[in-house]
Amino acid sequence: MHANPRRARDSAGGARTRPYADAVGENDEADAAGAADRAASEAWTVAWAKKAADRVPTGWIITGIGAILLGATAAFGGLAPAPQPKPAEISAGEHYTGSQLDMAVVSAGVGGEVRGTGFAPEPGQRTLVVVLDVTNEFTAPRLARSPDTMRGIGVDGVQLDNLDVVRTIDGSNVLEFQPGVPTRVRVAWLIDESAVSPGDEIRVVLPDSTHYVGSFVQRGDYFTDVRTGAYVTVTVDEIPEEDAP
Repeated sequence: MHANPRRARDSAGGARTRPYADAVGENDEADAAGAADRAASEAWTVAWAKKAADRVPTGWIITGIGAILLGATAAFGGLAPAPQPKPAEISAGEHYTGSQLDMAVVSAGVGGEVRGTGFAPEPGQRTLVVVLDVTNEFTAPRLARSPDTMRGIGVDGVQLDNLDVVRTIDGSNVLEFQPGVPTRVRVAWLIDESAVSPGDEIRVVLPDSTHYVGSFVQRGDYFTDVRTGAYVTVTVDEIPEEDAP
């Protein structure tokens, strides 16, 4: 049986069973040293980041996250507007709460120069009157002629000019609605005489709005985003002549 020449040479020159053993060992040591350096560097980075984060106010972090989310939302088309509820459809005598006012339409009437309104209709005009009960459910007085209160009342499809708001109990002007005080008021406008006739059904518009508390430059309570909260269907009466001055 012949001896293997390569094995013989290996035996003669010393064991050569792992020709890359020394090189592999050197690489392992270098890798271990590099891994140790990287671990130390990562530990220092983590410690620094934690210390820096502890110094940043929480509000800034929340604001930053919010800005990132808003930016991402804008990139995909922005925030979708919140859906508004469909206005309620109610009848005379039914109560509706909107703009932090409890409101119920009592009646509606049309006439010429109605006593107590101060209106003097011109030819082709008449006076439209809506009587309703109002209770301010907010914690502070509300101006009667604000867009979120009586100026927010309208009639669907009818052009209304001027505005008059008085108490039915004594005919005095209503400047404010006091919190929790029920008040029956007469709201009047001038209209075109062909717009509404006795016996017609009209849809009175009752307002709704969003309460907003101002800060920084604008302080106080505000009612914004005034919109239609409810439609009230009511039959229009003829205002008797004795109610004219």
